[in-house]
Amino acid sequence: MTESEGASKENRAINEVIQEVEKSYFIGRQDELKFFHEYTQLNNSEYNIIHFYGNGGIGKTFLLQEFSRVTANYNLPYIYLDSQDFSNTPQAFIEYFHSCLISTFEPSESNMPSVSVQDCLEFVKNLTGRVVIAIDTYEQMDELDRWFRNAFLRKLSSNCYIILASRKPLTGEWIESPAWRKVTKQIELKPFSYDQTLSYLSKNGISNPREAKRVWQFTKGHPLTLSLATMSTFASNQELPFLKNTSEILTNLTKRWLNEVKNEQLYSIIEIAALFHEFDQNCIAEILNHEISNQFFHDLIALSFIQKTRKGWSFHELIRDAIQVELKARNPERFEMVTNKIIQFYYHRIIKNQKKEDIESFFYHIGDDLIQSIFFQNSIKETSLYLEPVGPYNFHEVEAFFGYVKANLTKSKADFYHRTTNTSFHFYAPLEHNQRELEMIGPEYVQKIGYDGTRLLKNNEGETLAISIIVPINQSTISLLENEPVSRSYFKNLTEKEKAYFHVPSDKTAGHFIRYLEYKDPSDSYIRSYVLYSLFPLLFHGGKVVTSTPLDLFQDLLHKFGFQKVPGADHYDYCKHESTPTYVLDISGTKLIPYLKQFLNGFSQEKELELLIEEFSLTNREQEIMALLLENKRITEIANELYLAEITVKKALSRIYKKANVKNRSQLMNRIMEII
Repeated sequence: MTESEGASKENRAINEVIQEVEKSYFIGRQDELKFFHEYTQLNNSEYNIIHFYGNGGIGKTFLLQEFSRVTANYNLPYIYLDSQDFSNTPQAFIEYFHSCLISTFEPSESNMPSVSVQDCLEFVKNLTGRVVIAIDTYEQMDELDRWFRNAFLRKLSSNCYIILASRKPLTGEWIESPAWRKVTKQIELKPFSYDQTLSYLSKNGISNPREAKRVWQFTKGHPLTLSLATMSTFASNQELPFLKNTSEILTNLTKRWLNEVKNEQLYSIIEIAALFHEFDQNCIAEILNHEISNQFFHDLIALSFIQKTRKGWSFHELIRDAIQVELKARNPERFEMVTNKIIQFYYHRIIKNQKKEDIESFFYHIGDDLIQSIFFQNSIKETSLYLEPVGPYNFHEVEAFFGYVKANLTKSKADFYHRTTNTSFHFYAPLEHNQRELEMIGPEYVQKIGYDGTRLLKNNEGETLAISIIVPINQSTISLLENEPVSRSYFKNLTEKEKAYFHVPSDKTAGHFIRYLEYKDPSDSYIRSYVLYSLFPLLFHGGKVVTSTPLDLFQDLLHKFGFQKVPGADHYDYCKHESTPTYVLDISGTKLIPYLKQFLNGFSQEKELELLIEEFSLTNREQEIMALLLENKRITEIANELYLAEITVKKALSRIYKKANVKNRSQLMNRIMEII
């Protein structure tokens, strides 16, 4: 470098250096940049106003800064305004806008003592050529929106291109008026893709594949979270966890995102709502024990980080996790108390309504890291995927799928991540396991066992992404299950009484055998989550759910859901040298309530019994019998434990039924659920 070059570099304005660094760090947004390039070069663009929107930290400001560099290359004036820099009044906007015009076009001229809208409009009208006016954080101009649209934009010269950026889509007259719709284009900014995230990390000196993957799992490509993550301390040793301050990052995000909340009373509702996986107005009211006004709820769901789902609303996963982490650290007792209330809320709703959505939510809120990571990837709530039943009309697709799997046979690996605990879970199935599986199952298995229970997972384009084979157990399938690999070790060893339980008519099911789940892309954790999530309804079908697997992660999941290992049902179908256990979950008859009860925290059987004694005025003998009923004991077992004749137990039960105003045990259990 020559002396003159060094001096030139030293004399550059700080803004030039910042611009240069920002440009070098700008990645992605190629579609948006291409659109903007074309937009600024058209003399008669279809749109006069472009609106970019997205959650806090999605990169709106950074994109507007890149636009300023683009316009500089085309020698187009670029007026940048940030609504945070002026108060929310028409006059404040006018004065700020006029000062920006003066500094851009006539820097030597001093500001006028009093400026009107007409002054600004005339100034712009007298300019030659096109002008780009960009307004950042437009959501802060909510109260000015109507004035800005009708008193300013309508009268603005046609040589102006308007760029708006805010957290939420434009609503109201922007979309209700055909005229405003015609001149306005809205573009949502999405998180970075995986490849874009890798590019960003590389620019920040993070090239280790394992570290990069963990950052991707934590941030899901959200630009601000990426920026905060790259500021954290990374371990150079690959065996050490790299993100050491995830809670700090999430807390920082919370502060950034919640700055749009203007009503302090809304904070308590936000705190409760963020603990739900999905929520509605009634959910929050139940936990707070008081009604939520329609206005308050509207203010909540109007926040930019709240999104509509098929069953209600939910938080953006990053801020949901951030609020949960912050609350758990700040007030662990309140966090636990509210979480337990939510679990109890769904526990009661399951028994009362028997909806699969409630049982899904119940298992999310019990708070197990493994279950949340594998079954509740955020994007699963809203998806274009669907499960298609199999029949003669599409059986060729089953054959094609198995053909594809055989032609592309490989080991299976997938990773699942839990953000709030910074924990990863790894699924692995060796090549030998997958080869052996395909020797035992295929299209012919589906035909033998019957089409019922086989589903193809497809996307909107009709592409098959996965297959699920869950065999309904009845008189049509049990003989086949007794003779097929994997299932035979359990069904062949059943007693006559146990076999009779499963021997129900073909149009009914006494249980299900989870036989086979396979994926076109074995590494796609999202698809795996979707297929596993679709198994939740099995818990409402009643009966017994049976399965057998040698894979560690699946065995861990089965234990988490309360499956029991079946003695004497191990087999060597997957491997000659290592046995594979069989597991069963019995939720037949009235067993669903005690099954769910085992997952409850801080609500003992003693408390339940106290409530029932008071509600039904139970005698001492009735109290003893009720205690055993809560343990799901049969009449013979109750009689044996209390040294009573069965007829005595039956008479006592009749008295309990009468006091509870029910006719049988099933109704009694439902009545109990209404009380506890």
